[in-house]
Amino acid sequence: METLELEADSPDVQITQTIEQLASLVRQMKMYLPKVVSPDVLSGYAKVLELEEECNSIRGSLLEHEKRKSLLSRKCDSLMMTAENDKKENIRLRQEVASMNELLAEQASFCSTVGSTTCNLLWKMSHCAGAVDSILTGNMLVSFLQLANSSFDGFLETCENLVSEDSAEVNFILAIAGVLTNIFATSSGRDYLMTCGYGTAILDQYIGMLARTVKSERLKNIVLMAVYNISISQSGLEMVATRPGLSQALTQILTCSTTCGSHLQALKVVQSVAAECQNSFSAQEFISQISDKILRKFLKDQNPEVRAIVQDILIDTERCQREP
Repeated sequence: METLELEADSPDVQITQTIEQLASLVRQMKMYLPKVVSPDVLSGYAKVLELEEECNSIRGSLLEHEKRKSLLSRKCDSLMMTAENDKKENIRLRQEVASMNELLAEQASFCSTVGSTTCNLLWKMSHCAGAVDSILTGNMLVSFLQLANSSFDGFLETCENLVSEDSAEVNFILAIAGVLTNIFATSSGRDYLMTCGYGTAILDQYIGMLARTVKSERLKNIVLMAVYNISISQSGLEMVATRPGLSQALTQILTCSTTCGSHLQALKVVQSVAAECQNSFSAQEFISQISDKILRKFLKDQNPEVRAIVQDILIDTERCQREP
């Protein structure tokens, strides 16, 4: 078999020799380098490489953070612009709400004035029995009673905070109460209101007004007159005598009120109920809740009508106590 031998000066032979020389040189360097270079230099070089790699990693992280910072900065600018626009919009809306509230207050004041004026005219007309009959036969009475109920409810929520007793709201409520008082003054009016479902609600609202600190003595007197008018009929008397809180409200008026008019009207209600003590257990229960001591202090009142009413009340209650 023939073999192929490489010539001494061929390229492959030269490459092989060069590789062998390099390998030999590397071995010699590995052998002599630790003797020439100190271990500290070698470890320092390794640490330099490690630090260089760490610096490259930190540089990459910084670049990433810079990108994120740029993105967040753009978002922050966008949000600040949105917040500024929202602030301007809020200011505009607040100004608009303030303007609308002012307009609403003007409209409410105007409506209260119109309502007060209209109801005052109706109140004056209702002094005539014929006018009351016209009101009872008209087709707007139910709407008027609904208006009265809603108006009284709203008034009861704010009556203790009213500054002036001559405001349009008080005059409006006063006029409605005056119309109802005149309706209750007629037998047909009492019968209608005691059977239509609104009588009980209105009476409860009246008691609420008497129990609260209503600044208008005139309104309080009108309400007391209405309660007295209700008590004139037998069904109305039973309703008055059985209403919770009325006897306490009357006691409060008799002990705390400083006006003779309120005392007189409250005593008239007590007198109306006391007159039926012998015929009504409810009336007996009602009168028993009115302190005899409070009544007797009015025997020395300067008003002769007040003294006469109190004497009648005491006579009726004593007669009722003697005759079971």
